[in-house]
Amino acid sequence: MNKDNTINNIIYLPEKFYKQRDVSIYSLLKESGYFELHNQIIEANIFDGLIKHPECIDQWLNWSADKRSSSGWYFKQNDNGKYVVGYFPLKENLETTEYLDEVEACAAFIKREIEDIRNS
Repeated sequence: MNKDNTINNIIYLPEKFYKQRDVSIYSLLKESGYFELHNQIIEANIFDGLIKHPECIDQWLNWSADKRSSSGWYFKQNDNGKYVVGYFPLKENLETTEYLDEVEACAAFIKREIEDIRNS
């Protein structure tokens, strides 16, 4: 699988997960080709994919809001209209970052989230 197809598969992960309820997010991520290319895909690549498919940003915001876990990455809009990417519960070595740009924030969240999934 080529890098562009993998990135496209990655940014549509939440949609695929909600449509195929019988498949784990881990399996979908593996099928995307990410496991083989993880060291070649950076936030900037994901950012470029999101620019082409901005409808995916709301899917990732919903994914983050719907997560039911005791720990993990989150992505949300705060009361000041900025986008926040952080880890819950707060860890000393992981910073919470605010972004003005939702695409940049979403790309950062996706990379962190899929790395957590890949390493689980």
